[in-house]
Amino acid sequence: MEQFMMNNCKIANELRKYRDLTGCINRVSLSDDPDNYAEYVVTQELSYLDMVTANAVYSLWRSGEGENGFGAETIGKIMAGDMSRRLRREKREEMEARLRRLAGTEIYILADHDQQAAQGAYEGPILSLDWEEVGSGLRFRFRPGGQMPLYQYAEERNQLIRIPIALLRDDKTLGQTRLNNSDQTLLLRHYLLQELEIIHYPSNRVDQRELRLLKRDEYGDEYGILWILGLLGDGQAQTTEAKRAQQVIAQLMDNWRKSGYVTEDQYQFLSAEKGYGILLLRGDKAEKKRNKKEKK
Repeated sequence: MEQFMMNNCKIANELRKYRDLTGCINRVSLSDDPDNYAEYVVTQELSYLDMVTANAVYSLWRSGEGENGFGAETIGKIMAGDMSRRLRREKREEMEARLRRLAGTEIYILADHDQQAAQGAYEGPILSLDWEEVGSGLRFRFRPGGQMPLYQYAEERNQLIRIPIALLRDDKTLGQTRLNNSDQTLLLRHYLLQELEIIHYPSNRVDQRELRLLKRDEYGDEYGILWILGLLGDGQAQTTEAKRAQQVIAQLMDNWRKSGYVTEDQYQFLSAEKGYGILLLRGDKAEKKRNKKEKK
């Protein structure tokens, strides 16, 4: 398996970022045209980790390598980009429970006002899976003829990001530092890779993206990276967690720099006053900045 696929449609991004989306009809604006929008209903709240898991399952399905069934450990390996990774029993059981919950979560997308959608509606489970007990664990299978509407919608709109799966792991032969496989590291890695792919996309018109670990809106609610990823503690723990996450981000960026995926000119770290985090610069903007330095 060589590619990992990330769902980058606006609906998937809302499901990753926001809470309390169940029990109502949600609308996403798709352009400056007020008549270009989609609406959706989801039956259960989804976390960032849920969405990374769903991406891994869809990547396996698209690769064709899971046709004979797979265990929860396989999905953990794909998420880490490391097929030699082993999951502890409690982590495997957590993954099994998450896969079952995603298979039981329904989504309905009304796309008749979406100017790019290929059809008027998409509906079904987030993951089209069945399972059975095998030994001490569960064996999952893709449902014959089953659809995953959130991914079908994104693929038809050309909003799936494909990255080399090697970017999800650290390679000592490239001089990279091998990081642990904690949830914090895994989620930060996936979050940053998606943002880097967005900022470097050729037709992207945004020159830079400021990604703060800690951030408050006008109502005093946290919605920085740590909040989005479900890693935010309380009180003083927030600053401690942000400092720790900043160190992980620095190491991830250094590893990707060593592999040639990014250059030093394409990112800057944010200060404590800004809530920690990172500023990502588009390739051509970074080039202009480098040329300006050379002239001096």
